[in-house]
Formats: sequence, structure tokens, C-alpha cells
Amino acid sequence: MSKEHPFSEPVLGQRTSPFLQEKLTELGCDEVFGEVPERISSLLGITVSQSQVYRTCQNVAEQLEEKEINTPGEVLIATQSKQDEQVYAMIDGSMIFTDDGWQETKVGRIFQAKHCIENEEHRWEMGTSHYTARRGYYADFTAHFEQALPPESACEKIFVTDGATWIGQWIAQRYEGAVHIIDFFHVCEKLAPLAPKEDGGWLARQKEALLHSNVDAVIAEVKKLKHNRDDIDQVLGYFENHKHQMNYQYYRQRGWMIGSGAIESAHRTLLQVRMKRSGQRWANDGCDNMIKLRVAYKNGKRDLVRKLLKGAA
Repeated sequence: MSKEHPFSEPVLGQRTSPFLQEKLTELGCDEVFGEVPERISSLLGITVSQSQVYRTCQNVAEQLEEKEINTPGEVLIATQSKQDEQVYAMIDGSMIFTDDGWQETKVGRIFQAKHCIENEEHRWEMGTSHYTARRGYYADFTAHFEQALPPESACEKIFVTDGATWIGQWIAQRYEGAVHIIDFFHVCEKLAPLAPKEDGGWLARQKEALLHSNVDAVIAEVKKLKHNRDDIDQVLGYFENHKHQMNYQYYRQRGWMIGSGAIESAHRTLLQVRMKRSGQRWANDGCDNMIKLRVAYKNGKRDLVRKLLKGAA
């Protein structure tokens, strides 16, 4: 096609059709950049280079509006507006290897879940999730998270976290009246290294005590242990600071989640599957752009990419 033809005008700085740029972005968001040219050749019979894939993903990510990516879907927005509805919020950090070493990306997941009991086991049917993620300082992350779950929204907000200090302070300051539960399994992980080798049932008894909200009894048992004093004091400090968020018997009676498996899963499906492959290392800008694309696609916002490219054409 002649360069004078109207269709040959650059789109986001590239003489590549919006359709092809959309496909390069979608595949580059899922696959290592170097693997995309072969996929494109196989599917479309078109020859592209690895650098084309990289540049397209960077250009598209830089043009996407953060506000649109951070806006939840209609169902979740409607749920947030109702006082009799419950919305779960989970936050955790994921480490990504960059040119500046390992850096933490904070990940948030917001969703509705319905509780049911099957064969005496607690189960939850999860609705559509909305994700947020930001590399670096937590203030950048919280600003985006609050766009997705406004502190003033009417729903009952249930946070399940690992008890990180900044998370607790932020929730207390910005989400007045929200329920804050410390992840039961994270608490058990704190206890596991202290379990006496000669008493194989010690950890199981502490878990049972926690499920019955006997936190003081667990603290008393930890104090009896003959273990490294610093380790003991660290665990005791954690329990003393968070025991008001470990009323697991009450939480289970209300049908609330007490584990953060949903955010652990988010780490894998949102970031790790694309950004923590063997040998990968990211420049900061490339890392941020890929996180942005991953969040957009995970939130079902592929239409934003399509509209962007059509509007630029």
C-alpha cells in the first residue's frame, strides 16, 4: 500500500493496522514477546518482529487511561451501592525482578462471594473480580484501589489481609466501619516454625483453638515454648497486635471468608504467569506497562484497547 494512501497513516506512531496492533498487544500480554511473531505468522500469515510486539505493547499501555481500567464493572458497582450487600477486599504484595533488583508490586482483588456449606466444609461461590496492581510505594496503590472500592460506598466491606502494618493503618483511616480479618492460614504459618518436634499435635491444637476464637489460649501456649526468644517475642507481638482481628468463630458464624486464597490466586493469574518466568528481568517502565495491560485484560477491559486503536486510526 502506498504511503500516500489514507490507510497508511501511522496509528500510535506505527504503520500497522489497528487490528494487528490489537492482536500484538493481546498476545504480548500473554506470551513472551519473542514468541509472538511465530504465533502471528501461524494465525494470520503476517510477518512481524519481536521489537514490533514490544513497541506496540508499550505504546498501547502508555495511552490507556488508568481511571477507565480502575472502574469496576456494572455488577460490582451496583453491589457496592447497597447497604445489605457484602464486598470482599484482599491485598498482598508480589515480588518482580527488575533492573533495580526485586521490587514489590501490590495487588488488590475486590469481589462478592456467597457462602454455602457442603459436607460440613465452608465453601464460597465467587462473583466477578476486579483487580488493581501497582509497583512501588503503597500510596500509589491505595489511590487506585480506592477508585475501585470507594471508602464512602454503602456496602459492607470485608478485608482479609496478612496484617501488614501499612494495610491496617490505611483500612482504619480510610474505611471506617469495615471488617478487617487477619488471614487464618497466615497466622498458622506464623505458628508452624515454633511447633515442638516432640509434640506432633501441638500445631493442630492451636489451629482448633484459633477456630474457636481462643486466641489468649494460643498466646499462653506460645509463651510456654522453649524456643529462640526473639522468634517467640516476634510471634507474640504479632498476636497481641492483631488478636482483635482473629475472632474466627464469629467470622465463620457470619459466613465470612477467613483465608486469603483469592489474592494468592490473583498473584499467579495476574502477574506471575506472565512476569515471573525463568530468566525474566524487567525495566521499570516496561514492568509498569505490562502490569497495566495485565490488569486491563484481567478486568475484562479489552474493549479499551480496541477503542484506543480505532480512535487513533
